[in-house]
Amino acid sequence: MKNHDRVVLVTVIAFGLAMRAPIITIPLIIDQLARQLKTAVGNLGILTTIPLIMFLLFSIVAAKEMTRFGLRKALNFGLTALVLGALLRLHVTWPMLLAGTILVGLGITHLNVLTPSVVATYEPNHTAFYTTAYSLAIMVGSSVFSLLTHPLSSTFGWWSVLVVLLMLTMFPWLMWILFRLPVPLRSQAKRADNQSVKSIHEPDLKTTAAPLWQNRYAWCCLLMFGTQSLINYTLVAWLPELMRFNGISGGQISIVLAMYSAAGMPVSLLLPRFLETATHRSQILMSIVVGLLTLLAAVLMFWQSSMPLVYWYYLSIITGAMTAFYFIMALTTFPLKTISPARTAQLSGLTQSGGYLIASFGPALYGLAFKSSPLGIMQIWCFAIVIALCTLASFVVIKMPKI
Repeated sequence: MKNHDRVVLVTVIAFGLAMRAPIITIPLIIDQLARQLKTAVGNLGILTTIPLIMFLLFSIVAAKEMTRFGLRKALNFGLTALVLGALLRLHVTWPMLLAGTILVGLGITHLNVLTPSVVATYEPNHTAFYTTAYSLAIMVGSSVFSLLTHPLSSTFGWWSVLVVLLMLTMFPWLMWILFRLPVPLRSQAKRADNQSVKSIHEPDLKTTAAPLWQNRYAWCCLLMFGTQSLINYTLVAWLPELMRFNGISGGQISIVLAMYSAAGMPVSLLLPRFLETATHRSQILMSIVVGLLTLLAAVLMFWQSSMPLVYWYYLSIITGAMTAFYFIMALTTFPLKTISPARTAQLSGLTQSGGYLIASFGPALYGLAFKSSPLGIMQIWCFAIVIALCTLASFVVIKMPKI
């Protein structure tokens, strides 16, 4: 591996590590934050919702920033916002937490949208490998922080968790600022045309392709991404509370959430290469198996109050694998099935903006339903329907041509 490739690899891994941990860690210390702010836990639910709102509002904006200002400047802005947000959250007051969470959400939005373009731009011949690297880093970061949050807060205090999160956000910022990646000029690269090279540092003011909102494949990609995000963020926000209601201890909850994140690791290792080489029929068969196993977990929720601890392990593992499966399918689709890095950013922006619009309703609506009926049948039926929609949408995405 050449030095250029190593720098790209470490950079995208750093991006991946910072993409989820600053969001999923907050619900694990929400009780301590509520006591510090002298408010009810329910009033802090917005701290989980804000990042989704930022994803919704700014995913398309991040893609347009790349088109107008170039990839480097767009990521400079996003990574700086991420670090500033993590820094503001160290001063635990309500205004600072809100402002910090807004900036964290803005920064992660840029990473979500533009990392596929980094891969498509700098490593067009190794899309699957680098997608595997940063998607695995997302899972590792989520899993490790879910597992470490409880012992960290117990040993050093909950504020130490916020300090570690700040250090985590500084890693990708330093990598991107200090190591200016050279423009790849490889004759064998799949996309090393003049326009895609220009898009690394300079604006791309013209596009000849049809608008993505007119493409049915793009809409199915949006639906698949949105439904898996809906499941993911609703579970991250409310699974700890649901488990507490069912008598599960705090230590076990941390382990279950760590398993939820860890379940995506083998998926992120194997899936990008599988999607690049397997036939459409094999991919659809795999999607059916994943969907059916997750539907089984949803059906078993009807008897959750009498289920042993092993059920919660099964639920976390299979839903973690399912959300990782469709999330990584989307990440792999962005560079594999678009005609240029700029187009990659456009598809990524449209998919994530619309997808997070769908996901943003999940935590709030589930919270309302949970207050009225914690073991409610309605939530379980909705869970099953969303799983089915995600699986069906994936069939269309699998057959998607280059756009």
